Amino acid sequence: MGQYKCCCCIPIRAGVLIIALLSAAVYIGSTVCLFLSKPGTGVTYNDVEISYQVFNGIYYTSIAVSIIFALASLFGVLGCITQHRKMIAIFKVSYWTVAILQLIVTIAAIVIVGVKMGLIIDNCIALYPELTRDDCATGYRNFMIIFCIVSVVVNFIQFYFATAISSYATRLRRTNMHEKLRNLEDFPEPPSKADFF
Repeated sequence: MGQYKCCCCIPIRAGVLIIALLSAAVYIGSTVCLFLSKPGTGVTYNDVEISYQVFNGIYYTSIAVSIIFALASLFGVLGCITQHRKMIAIFKVSYWTVAILQLIVTIAAIVIVGVKMGLIIDNCIALYPELTRDDCATGYRNFMIIFCIVSVVVNFIQFYFATAISSYATRLRRTNMHEKLRNLEDFPEPPSKADFF
């Protein structure tokens, strides 16, 4: 990847700004959806009621993670506009964290769906009695192929965007835009008019 372009044609700063804006929109939207979708009663999964305390722990953890990543994305937006290195560094670390977590969750989902193949096919037969076992097995196979392809593409895009953000952060670090203030003794003041008389 070039250090000055994102997606081969967009300047890296504009690309990182677009990535930060999209990321902020996604996490703010997910935070709002999480706040609006909390069920008031107990939650059941496979006819087993989940403890309300366990559900609350998962629910509020999801909200907290979503808020943290939304704030980090907003740091990315502000950091890109102001070219502030520390804000971009926070955005870079959070984006890499999200990309790695997404890869881990995707691999776990593929493994779980692969291990539960027999149960999924049996449930398909139970839900749709007009289908044969071969029809359900074909549907499962097609689902797994599509799910794996989409997962690989989405993870590739996430890691590409993470490397673009890292490239921009490196570029900001290498420029002299944020030099520390120089020592005033290195630059003496010019003599005043009173020194001439």
